Amino acid sequence: MASDRGDLDELNAQAFAVAMQLPAVVWTTDRDLKFTSSVGGGLAALGLAQNEVVGMSVFEYFRSEDPDFEPIRAHVRALDGESVKYETQWAGRRYETHTEPFRSEAGEIIGTLGIALDVTERKNAEGLRLQLQVKLRDQQKLEAIGQLAGGVAHEINNPIQSIMNFAQLMRSRASEPSIREYAEEIQHEAQRVASIVRNLQTFARQADEMEVEVRVAELVERTMSLFGTVLGKEGISVDVDVPEGLPVVWCRPQGVQQVLVNLLTNAREALNDRYPGEHANKRIVISATRRDSADGTRVRLSVEDHGTPIEDEAQDNVFEPFTTLKGRDQGSGLALSIARGIARDNNAALTFEATAEHTVFHLDVPVEDG
Repeated sequence: MASDRGDLDELNAQAFAVAMQLPAVVWTTDRDLKFTSSVGGGLAALGLAQNEVVGMSVFEYFRSEDPDFEPIRAHVRALDGESVKYETQWAGRRYETHTEPFRSEAGEIIGTLGIALDVTERKNAEGLRLQLQVKLRDQQKLEAIGQLAGGVAHEINNPIQSIMNFAQLMRSRASEPSIREYAEEIQHEAQRVASIVRNLQTFARQADEMEVEVRVAELVERTMSLFGTVLGKEGISVDVDVPEGLPVVWCRPQGVQQVLVNLLTNAREALNDRYPGEHANKRIVISATRRDSADGTRVRLSVEDHGTPIEDEAQDNVFEPFTTLKGRDQGSGLALSIARGIARDNNAALTFEATAEHTVFHLDVPVEDG
């Protein structure tokens, strides 16, 4: 046993000098899996002092007797002569861990030796890099969709204009009232399609858009001309409460329009998730109010729904990229993150309120000073 103790002391001295320079923890245990040493620069992140756990078993430290819990299983396998590498998370940190048998000079397994390298920052950086790559691909897809929308709108525009012209000719030349009535209806519907086409064209050009003054009611009208039919087909009604007399706002109109589309998409998915069929609460409310503060005057656009609520534990991450919420934003997890980014580009603020009964997103858009 004295020889075993000497082996452990020699290892401790060698390991201590190296481990203190690294974000790592180096430890040894005896055959009962009680810690005989614990050193390293990584202990501070765990709230531990050097050798603080000596005398404690791995079962006590990890607060588990589960033989399938990876750190415990690794130590048991090391006692059986195996060298085990694995990744684990503990105390909010991520570690690359290596556990192996610790042998005496005679080759007898007298315990285990482990080293855990703290790779939290590296793993977070890798995750962020992958997220940015995915976001870039999604942005490229959005740009391609915008180009496609612009091209489709251009191709549709010419035949729509022809339909409108022929409808006008029918109205002016028809002798029967019913024919004139039909011609007027054709012209009315063609004008509605032409309005949608114009909105598609401007929506596709938003990347090059300059900030201008615009009425909030106009932004809502444009958005609903693009998205209202989709909502209606799914049994979702939309109540719009945009009073007259609101000040004009200063923004990139198509950018704010995309924010509204993203918020409506989010509300739509939440409502369809909570009410797959018809329901009186399958309703979205779009409202606008003036807000005066020390920072200036803003117009608040609000989108409210009674769909599946945002769970309490998810609320802190609502605007984080690639966050997918139950019943909300079930696509790429980018809609709300992109909406917040566009809001910031327009010097606007995007916030939300959520309860078990409803969710409201608020977009505060600045009014030009003077």
